[in-house]
Amino acid sequence: MISILFIDDEPALLEITRLFLERSGELRVETCRSALEALDLLKSRSFDVIVSDYEMPMMDGIVLLKILRAEGDITPFIIFTGKGREHVVVEALNNRADFYLSKGQDPKAQFAELDRMIRQAINRRAAEESIRLADRRMVDIINHLPDATFAIDREGKVISWNKAMEDLTGLPAEEMIGKGNYEYALPFYGTKRPLLIDLINSSEDEIRALSYQNIRKDGNSLIAENPTGKRNGKPAVLWSRSTLITDRKGNVIGAIESIRDITDIRKVEGEQKAQIAREKETGMFDRIFGKSTASWYKKGVDLYYKQGKFQDAIECFDRVIEMDPSHVEAWREKGICLKELGRYEEALQCFNRALELNGKSPDAYYAKGETLEKLGKENGDFSLFEQAIACFDTVLQKEPDNVNAWNYRGVCLKELGKSEEARRSFDKAQTILRMNTQKTHR
Repeated sequence: MISILFIDDEPALLEITRLFLERSGELRVETCRSALEALDLLKSRSFDVIVSDYEMPMMDGIVLLKILRAEGDITPFIIFTGKGREHVVVEALNNRADFYLSKGQDPKAQFAELDRMIRQAINRRAAEESIRLADRRMVDIINHLPDATFAIDREGKVISWNKAMEDLTGLPAEEMIGKGNYEYALPFYGTKRPLLIDLINSSEDEIRALSYQNIRKDGNSLIAENPTGKRNGKPAVLWSRSTLITDRKGNVIGAIESIRDITDIRKVEGEQKAQIAREKETGMFDRIFGKSTASWYKKGVDLYYKQGKFQDAIECFDRVIEMDPSHVEAWREKGICLKELGRYEEALQCFNRALELNGKSPDAYYAKGETLEKLGKENGDFSLFEQAIACFDTVLQKEPDNVNAWNYRGVCLKELGKSEEARRSFDKAQTILRMNTQKTHR
């Protein structure tokens, strides 16, 4: 049964209307003689449709409609109004009345039209509720997706912004829902611009113009990557998948897009490709020239120890490192060549890498200390002398009779104005030299 609340201050019209509407057996009508009486009844009862006269004592039908809508009541509402009251019709519709019906027509036609309006209002509200529930289900599904996902309506306004999207962008849903004009692009590009969700029906050239790459179609979805994106203000490679949302008739009602940060994946892939290319190049070179890491390393050592060709030696050590990135000696010898060329910063990087691979190498610590001392003099940076002393101390823990380490330690202490400590280091070096000389004579 469809329940109707009919409000009118004319008792005769109330009774006639009730009898006509209830004769089909599908509608049940309850009547009130004033808007105030109706409000009191609606506190404890609900109805499928409300039909109200406009002109009544104390409170007219439009005021009743305004009160109900202000309270969140969305019950279908039909206004009964007399002829010549067009302004009432406009006001009723502006306040979300569903229909209006003019009095004074042929009674049979008038009641038949009222019956039709009631049924149409109920069907329309049921359809709206179905769409609302479908939208709610869609939002719930989106919120539980593992990928960062958002959806927009036909006007380009955000209607869903899931938890994963909040985590990716740092922006809560309440700040994004209802936003349009490409504001959803700001977290990813720092400017309002179309995203893939706005380009589903665009040509590939138009999509590429916005820096998208690896573009492909997958059914109704568009997939692409953009290496110019941002995450937390830092450069990021973003993968996106966008799909249009349609109703049952195929009409577009919005779109949905999922976004992933694949920066690390692409970085690893790039490193792997570079490594494969290096290995391929090295393998080809070795097949042609029969060179191994040992051969390249020996050639490099010969070039700088015997011929003083430091740059040529560096190229040999680079070849060794390409074939074996963990070759400690190649890193150390390359650093020594760079030091001899005055390229101290680059030399330090090589010594640090050698020490990462083998932190027990006194030779690498010594070479690093010597380089720090030279760089300290060049830059006037006293902190570098402190670092150099630490390196020489490490060498002396392993090789307490290393004369050069004692001498260089003294040089750094002297630069720091620690004359007494410097003198003790120089004296230690001299003592070791004398002892070694005596052993040789014996």
